[in-house]
Amino acid sequence: MGRTSAKAETGRKALLRQSVLDAAAKLFAERGFAGTSFQDIADALNVGRTALYYYFKSKEEVLASLVEEVTVVSDRQSAMLSARTDDDPVEVLRSMVSGHVELLLSHALQFRVVDRTEVELPPDLRAVHERSKRAVLDHFTTQIARGIQQGVFRPVDARVAAFALIGMCSWTTWWFHEGGRKTAREVAGILADLAVHGLLRSDDQRKTSGDPGDLFRQLHENLDCLEILYKRREAGA
Repeated sequence: MGRTSAKAETGRKALLRQSVLDAAAKLFAERGFAGTSFQDIADALNVGRTALYYYFKSKEEVLASLVEEVTVVSDRQSAMLSARTDDDPVEVLRSMVSGHVELLLSHALQFRVVDRTEVELPPDLRAVHERSKRAVLDHFTTQIARGIQQGVFRPVDARVAAFALIGMCSWTTWWFHEGGRKTAREVAGILADLAVHGLLRSDDQRKTSGDPGDLFRQLHENLDCLEILYKRREAGA
């Protein structure tokens, strides 16, 4: 077999494998993981079980691949972006949010399936899923904390902020519709801007009402930020 034909065959197998994942994800979403059999997946594709065995040995393997496509890849992507410690934390966080949204929206059905079947995941697969979810949270938390330490983000609880941003990204898979008013990339950009501007500390990003409570809140934030910067300076001395 020539190189071109071998490459074409590899591409064909990849497409067939993806069609199995897509069909399974749709069935899992409609009937639940427990309510879907391996035969159901084969029937949906109009093929025999034997044909599916070339790609997956069981529906558990199919579900494992769905977790890989969504949760594990999210971990790898956010880890790669968060590792850019020499770059501006604002731009890194913007890239993390937009990248996370685009990844989720390109696998929206798969994400919803994994989200719904968390409690049904086999123990080993659940451990992988939970570990990857925690890692994504840690990557976002670390980047927000870095922005706070550098004085560009408000002194908020970085982990709570990370939970909020990830939740905002995840929710898009439930309301976004392909072919709607905004493309997935446009939605990702909007959410990235919201995430960054919600954390930015620069005075021109905020307006004061003149209310004493508002002024005290800003003073408290300034003192918190000053304390963080002072501790950072002392640690580096």
